[in-house]
Amino acid sequence: MKQIKCMLPATMLVLLSGCGYFGGDEKQQLEQAWLAQDPQLQQVVEQIRANGLDVVAQSAAAGTVSACVAEKLSQDPLGKLVNVEGSLVESAKVAELLGDLQKVMQQDISFDQVASLLQKGADAAAYAKSLIEQQGLDQALQSLKQMATASEQFAQQDLGAHFQQLLLECKTVAPTPASAN
Repeated sequence: MKQIKCMLPATMLVLLSGCGYFGGDEKQQLEQAWLAQDPQLQQVVEQIRANGLDVVAQSAAAGTVSACVAEKLSQDPLGKLVNVEGSLVESAKVAELLGDLQKVMQQDISFDQVASLLQKGADAAAYAKSLIEQQGLDQALQSLKQMATASEQFAQQDLGAHFQQLLLECKTVAPTPASAN
C-alpha cells in the first residue's frame, strides 16, 4: 500500500514534466528565441502579457510598434490568445486548437480525465485558462464561438505562424527607437 501511495505522486510528476510543467517548456524557449531577434516586439508582447491588450492599446503612442501590435491583435479574432506563453510558436492548426479548447471549456474535469487532459489538451487548457481569467467562463465560451466563426479564413494555418505574420507586419510598418514604445 505504501508503494502505491508513492507511485501516484511519482506518476503525476512524470506526466506533468512530460507536458512541460516542470523543467522548462520547449514552446516558451522557442518563443523567447524568436522574440529575442527583435527587442521591440519582445517588449510589446511582454507588456501585453503583463498589463493586458486593452491597456497597451490605450497607452501606446501612435505610430509606434506597440500601437501597431496592439491594434492588430485587438482587431484579430484570436488576439486574446497571445497572452499564453508559447502561443507565438504554437504549431496547432487554428481550427483544431479552437475545437480542443471548446471541448476543454465545456467539460467538468474529473480526476480520471486529468491524465488524458495532460496528454492531449495541456495546450488547450492553457488557452482556456487564459480566456476564463480574462472574461469569465460564460463570456469566454461566447468569445470562443466568435473566434471560430471569424477565423475561418486561416483555420488551417498554425496559430504561431498567424501571430508571427501579424507581429512582423508591425516590425516593417513602424520602425521607431526602443524609447518611443
